[in-house]
Amino acid sequence: MKSSKNTFFKVISTMVVVFAMVCTTNLNAQQGPPGGATDTQDAIPLDGGLIALVIGAAAFGVKKLRDKK
Repeated sequence: MKSSKNTFFKVISTMVVVFAMVCTTNLNAQQGPPGGATDTQDAIPLDGGLIALVIGAAAFGVKKLRDKK
């Protein structure tokens, strides 16, 4: 009985966290400038460097998981 209660609370708490993350992301967004004008001077290009960083992090995680076994 105790393990089923523990599992139930883990599932509920996980659902609450996921719901909070999904529903609050749009609340933090800011509106753009009026008239649809965009300022391109502050734009940051996200291209090859970010992709290489993500691939490297994924490979490092896989290596750590394999080393743990």
